[in-house]
Amino acid sequence: MEITAIFNRSKNLFPPIMRDCSRRLLVNPLTWILIAVMMLPCLLGLWAYYEFADDRQFELIDGEKIYYNDRGGLMHEELREFFMTFASLFIIKFIGVLLAIMFSSELINEEFNKKTMQILRTTPVMPLEIIFYRYIAGAMCMFAILALSSIVMYVILMMGAGIHGIMEELDVLWLVIKTVFFESIAYLGIFCLISSYFERPFLLGIVYWIIWEVVISGSQYQQITVSHYLESVRFDGLKDMGWNVTAEEYGLTKLVDNEVVNIATEPITAMLVMLGIGLATVVWGARGLAGRQF
Repeated sequence: MEITAIFNRSKNLFPPIMRDCSRRLLVNPLTWILIAVMMLPCLLGLWAYYEFADDRQFELIDGEKIYYNDRGGLMHEELREFFMTFASLFIIKFIGVLLAIMFSSELINEEFNKKTMQILRTTPVMPLEIIFYRYIAGAMCMFAILALSSIVMYVILMMGAGIHGIMEELDVLWLVIKTVFFESIAYLGIFCLISSYFERPFLLGIVYWIIWEVVISGSQYQQITVSHYLESVRFDGLKDMGWNVTAEEYGLTKLVDNEVVNIATEPITAMLVMLGIGLATVVWGARGLAGRQF
């Protein structure tokens, strides 16, 4: 009976909550500042394209222009590495985390600051519903922003390789989009959890990121960080595409009995772990909402 009641409420509650949360996140000036920072590599890509477009070498194969760099290498293979580097640094490791921290604070903690959480707590709506609807709205917005930014960055940085080069490396773009999808699920859940328990979630989120996801992810205990699983997905994806990558380059090794061991997690397992993190942190966060004093 309770499950039926929750399902019936969700049909009425989720659409307006989704619209309200999406609007609040998208009109927030900080969201657009982070997007602007994320797009900085695109300016470099545009400059490089217009500066060197006329100097490119190419040959026609089956009516398509195949571009080469000045060393005779395929242009799209060179540019895809630039895209992956900038996507990793700007989208996945930096802006993605900051978006999750900011979104979780806006979706959860602002309800306490505006005193609307007290009203919600006096309704039949359960704490799990309160946080879950906002978490889904935030994860969808975060993924949409990161995925669209990845597509824009990919097209601009790959323009030097022409249409053929852009189409040839779509697997690399898909890998980044897949990575930010699971990043949105895992990180937003963690930061919603922090927002449910503490009054200064933005500051605590930054501390968590620096200490746990940066420092710990580079230590022997990296398998208890989200970063480890995101890097495992990227590493395995690039390896399957034939890239010459090593686990050590992605920090997926540790020293065991004076021997460097590959500890990359299988991609399916890594994705399931991040889904589990998202679910577990939302449930745990609901307990925090239920017990938090106004």
